[in-house]
Amino acid sequence: MAARGRAAIIPIVHRPESCGRDAKEWEGYMTAPRFAFVGPMQGVSPWLLSSLSKAGTLEALCGETAERDAARYHARWTFPDLTTLLKESEPAGVVLSQPLSVRPRMIKECLTAGAAVLVSGPPSRASACNRLSLFAKLSGRSILAATAIRFAPAILLAKRLLDSGKVGVPISMTVHCTYRGAPRQGSDDDGPIPADQVFEVVDLVHFLLGPLAQVSAVAHGDGVLAAVGTSLSSAVVSLVYHASGSAEAVGLDLEIRGADGTFLRVDRDARLLCANGSRVDAAHRSTLASADPAVELGYEGLAAEFRRLATAGRTGAGLIGPVGTVMAATEALLESAAKKRPVTVKTVVPRPTTKNEEFSAAVL
Repeated sequence: MAARGRAAIIPIVHRPESCGRDAKEWEGYMTAPRFAFVGPMQGVSPWLLSSLSKAGTLEALCGETAERDAARYHARWTFPDLTTLLKESEPAGVVLSQPLSVRPRMIKECLTAGAAVLVSGPPSRASACNRLSLFAKLSGRSILAATAIRFAPAILLAKRLLDSGKVGVPISMTVHCTYRGAPRQGSDDDGPIPADQVFEVVDLVHFLLGPLAQVSAVAHGDGVLAAVGTSLSSAVVSLVYHASGSAEAVGLDLEIRGADGTFLRVDRDARLLCANGSRVDAAHRSTLASADPAVELGYEGLAAEFRRLATAGRTGAGLIGPVGTVMAATEALLESAAKKRPVTVKTVVPRPTTKNEEFSAAVL
């Protein structure tokens, strides 16, 4: 159903019994944060949208196929453009799936309207991340630029094992990432593989091992990219991307090796094994066939974190995490593939907020 004006939304608010809801269910609906999705549906995982419906209410869709997809995702309203959506549905959070070139403008429009923003990729070029973070702080809202895999139980366990020293000193990391027909986010996304796919893996490397210092990448035709780099901790990182792989190969797997011979593996079914010879230190054996993929692949964790940020108000406002550094490494990798030479990753230092900016944020 499409909303054409404020009057179209008024009939939502009825007594619980008139809508077939009991009072408790109705109260939960009215207090749950409202989310909206903006962009083509092929640019987002259905598991993310279903997870958002559990974390809150998927209130509105905006895109070319919004009318067709509203019933599938139980969205109450569809809108022809972002401006109308923000005015009419007043969401607490907006998920954007748009070309990188227009993301900063649309993110600012959402923040100005009082909505937090989730984008499963970079929100802007690395050079603009500090400015975008400042805008979010002044707006009192958050930007979460993250992919679901970082919130997968196996990856969170891997992070705890690395931080505890169970893997020893990491000396190498290998990641294979395969998409099936990864969509291009605009005409400016003209690298050998989509920038969002590069960002996903670089973000994961940063989460587990820290930032990359230098990268060297080689493109093998359109849709295939191999890269090697070194982290600031001197670990060697090998990355292999396929943007149009087979259905059986879709997913991400990784292996980290420690100096003492310990290995940590996470496969495409989100199973983890940490061992050294016959000694098994940790394992996570849930499979996608027997478990909820939305949980095991991190979508529920991502949706829960977005809900927390969307309802936190000014607490933690800004661009969440070291996004500028991750995007700088993403750009360096694509630059290396284009120029066919190693590239040093630029350092992106978050700019501190000035006293005048803090005052402006306080009075907004």
